[in-house]
Amino acid sequence: MDRFKPDELERRVDEVLFYKWDPIGINHLVTARAEYRSYVSSVLKALNSGESVKLVKRLEDLEKNSMGLSAEGSNAKEIAELLLSHKEAIENGLA
Repeated sequence: MDRFKPDELERRVDEVLFYKWDPIGINHLVTARAEYRSYVSSVLKALNSGESVKLVKRLEDLEKNSMGLSAEGSNAKEIAELLLSHKEAIENGLA
């Protein structure tokens, strides 16, 4: 029997995007939660591809095209690594 529900990875993506990624610095506003939640499905799709480069590009694309930010100061690579670690831990029953 699986230790985690199928939506465990989705829940973690949602939390990482809001609490860790937060490129526009709004996670202190409860009402802003929907801003990052709207990106979960596309990030989850990139994450499920298993390709780090694809995931980083998706995060950077959201920063640039959805938020109007530049690539300077982006933590997309670190966030991609964190998300991939969560995915691996869930798949291996370690988290």
